[in-house]
Parts: sequence; C-alpha cells; structure tokens
Amino acid sequence: MNITQKGPADPELAQLVSNDNEIGSAGREADATAQPSGESAKVDISPEAYKLQRVTELARIGDQLRTEKVKQIKEKIAADKFQVDSKEVAKSIARSEVSRLLEKK
Repeated sequence: MNITQKGPADPELAQLVSNDNEIGSAGREADATAQPSGESAKVDISPEAYKLQRVTELARIGDQLRTEKVKQIKEKIAADKFQVDSKEVAKSIARSEVSRLLEKK
C-alpha cells in the first residue's frame, strides 16, 4: 500500500488544529506573565448555600470537639480517674426514651 498524500486529509481540520495550537500557546504565555492584582474576588451565594456551608462548618467543628472529648475520657479511664455521674446518665436515658415515645405518635 502506498500513501501518496502528505499532510492532513481534511484541510479544515488542519486549520482548526493550527488555530487551537496558536490560542493555546498564547494563553500559556499570558498565564506565565500574569501578575496577581492583590484584590480578592467576591462571590455571592444563595441563602440556602450559605446555610449549607454553615451547617457543614458546624458539623466539622462538632466532630473536632467530640474527638477531643473522647480523647479526654480515654485519658481519664487509662489513669483510673473517670467517674460516671449516675444522675446525668439517668437523665439522658429518660430524655432518650421520651423522645423515642414522642416520635411514635
């Protein structure tokens, strides 16, 4: 089999590729010489998005606080200094049961 045509089979495609290469190299040069303006961008978000962002942030903080509390309890248990407040345990059980019963209604 002999290939006689040299170059691209579709001249329009060749032109598109050529244009794309020129734009790409110009964009890379502009990126390389761009200087930061020192100004920060401002983005407006919807109230729902803000609430979701806030909930996510509070959940992250809650996880950190919970992790710290668990760490402290483990240290107290290891040092044999952990004391259970039976009244607080009873209150917690009562609250849980009341909540569970109210959810059934």
